[in-house]
Amino acid sequence: MKKTLLALALLGASATASADSWIYGGVNVGQSDFMGDETTSYGVHAGTGILPLIGLEVGYQNHGEFKRHGVTFDADSVYFAVKPSIDFGPLHVYAKGGLHKWDVSSNVAGLSDDDVDLMYGVGAEYFLFGPVSVGASYNIFEMDKEEVKTLSLNATFHFL
Repeated sequence: MKKTLLALALLGASATASADSWIYGGVNVGQSDFMGDETTSYGVHAGTGILPLIGLEVGYQNHGEFKRHGVTFDADSVYFAVKPSIDFGPLHVYAKGGLHKWDVSSNVAGLSDDDVDLMYGVGAEYFLFGPVSVGASYNIFEMDKEEVKTLSLNATFHFL
């Protein structure tokens, strides 16, 4: 019994130490909502924990394909965000906010657009074992005066 408790304590300590890792990367898949139209979304992210409570993250998010009034739109973003976080044992809770370069292409000539706008979100991850965590996040990507809201499940590998 003592050995089991010791093993669980060491596993919890290693998971907590991994949460503030120097370098991490991962993938996500979920659902995006744009003006009531929902579609599958996916992305990748990488980052660094520059201080114990704050990090920097870059990522790519494919928001999916939306249909509005007979027109099909594909939207994606590349983002850079500041990511404050706090750990509760193996649970890692965070927020993020930054800028994203978005691109919307259309099947109709002249309806494509791109720009730079704000993005922000919140999320939580749970360390299953060692450097691997799984979690969920909710992000909002502003595009001109509209928003793409994305709810995702993610898996992240924490290095160093």
